[in-house]
Amino acid sequence: MAADPQDTPRHAGQVVRRVLLRRNIAIDAETAQLVAAAVQAALQTGAPSRRSRRRPQAPADCEPLF
Repeated sequence: MAADPQDTPRHAGQVVRRVLLRRNIAIDAETAQLVAAAVQAALQTGAPSRRSRRRPQAPADCEPLF
């Protein structure tokens, strides 16, 4: 059974609230839905994501330490 498309924003808002509450950040349902809508809009526009934190690469002519 497929989820109701109109229920998606409400569910996304609930997810946002739950995640923030785990970090002791309380927001109301309306604000959570606004945050969820903004995140979804950014994802749909293909906004660049944060670069992953990787260890810096050593120059090619360096020998490995281990």
